[in-house]
Amino acid sequence: MASIDRILAQRRAAARRGPTTPRFTPQSQRRRTAPRPPPRRVPPGGGGGGPTPFSQTKAGLQFAAAEQRAADVRAAAREDVRVRQQHRDDLAIQAAEQKFVADQLKQRLADEAKIRAEERERTRQANIGQLRVERQGTFAQLLASGDQARAVMFALGFGPESDAFDVRARTLGTTIRELKGARQLEATTEAALSRVLGREVDIGREGVRGLGTAVGAARQFVQG
Repeated sequence: MASIDRILAQRRAAARRGPTTPRFTPQSQRRRTAPRPPPRRVPPGGGGGGPTPFSQTKAGLQFAAAEQRAADVRAAAREDVRVRQQHRDDLAIQAAEQKFVADQLKQRLADEAKIRAEERERTRQANIGQLRVERQGTFAQLLASGDQARAVMFALGFGPESDAFDVRARTLGTTIRELKGARQLEATTEAALSRVLGREVDIGREGVRGLGTAVGAARQFVQG
């Protein structure tokens, strides 16, 4: 309450003194008399001082748009070139892979064919060897039968028995040959028969010439 009384007393004292006269200093005088600068005119299209940048003008925006379109065209062209090159590379790789697979298949087929050919050749040679063994066996049987002339013809490659072996030999891609010692046996047999029969005997492809009847010749050969 004391403070309120003091405030009221101060107000009454001030009212008795009347209005106070403001004091003017040179600085305040200059501030009051200095003219105010004219308001800054803001150019149309934006605030701030200085000219409008070219990039913000219509021409600048059009130029930027044109540059962007050109850049897009160049980028699209580069992408097209890249895609085409990638496609060519893919085709080249695919062709190389297909060639590699084809070469591998060709080589495998060639190897398999070679193996089969070797197996066929081994089989053929085995059959030829078997044919020779059988031919020697037939020759031995003819000799054992006592038919010397027939055995000689067989050894030379003549006669029906030899023809059967010749057919088998041809199916194996070969031919029969004279048995070893066939010519010597031919000469010995011809000389023996000629001496026994008293006439010349010749053993050849057509048979035995000068032999006479088979029974008589055999009897004479055995007796002789």
